Amino acid sequence: MIRQSASSSSASPLSFPYHLLVLLAGAMKRRVWYRRELRVYGYPLEGSPPLPRPAIFERNRFDDLEYYERTDKYQPTPEAYRKMALERKTQGFHLYTFVQERRLLHYGWLIERQTRGEDDWVQQAYFPPPDTSVLFDHFTHPSARGKGLYFQALCRLLHDARDLAGARQAYVTVFGSNAPSRHVIEKVGFHHEGSLYKERKLFWSTRYSVGAHDEFRTALL
Repeated sequence: MIRQSASSSSASPLSFPYHLLVLLAGAMKRRVWYRRELRVYGYPLEGSPPLPRPAIFERNRFDDLEYYERTDKYQPTPEAYRKMALERKTQGFHLYTFVQERRLLHYGWLIERQTRGEDDWVQQAYFPPPDTSVLFDHFTHPSARGKGLYFQALCRLLHDARDLAGARQAYVTVFGSNAPSRHVIEKVGFHHEGSLYKERKLFWSTRYSVGAHDEFRTALL
């Protein structure tokens, strides 16, 4: 009598696609081995900026957020973003929007005065000099990228920071890994004030800052 052997499939090791193993290993490494940089830029506003003053952006038209879409995993949901926008409105922050064919193609924010800026990504704070406006949370819809909207928005907000808010300088921040946004910021004429860093190598980590020239005040969170 010939006894049939049991199927060997149950005893074989589980197969796992190689590319998924590579992605998983990369994700794990980014959690325990990284160097983060938040770059802080400043723009002097003693005189009128020698920049265009685009008229395509609406100021404080919060109804435009009806067309807000979540197109990036790092963006809040529409409901969460609209709620956050209303909270910013009560704090006196100014919203700038550009809508075309019922699509929000670009948005950004202006704080008339800020004496302390915090970032959880590097777990540090920086302290702008007196009379500083801050430009932040700009986003261009993927369908409109490469058309200069970020450049135009920065130009418009710089004019408003000086003419409407009476600021003596404006600050903007960007992650060091975001080369396209860094290029636009520097093209507008912003100067690097300094950087906030957070580094981690397995169980070792540190946070520090480096000023580009003059005093660059920071603190750990």
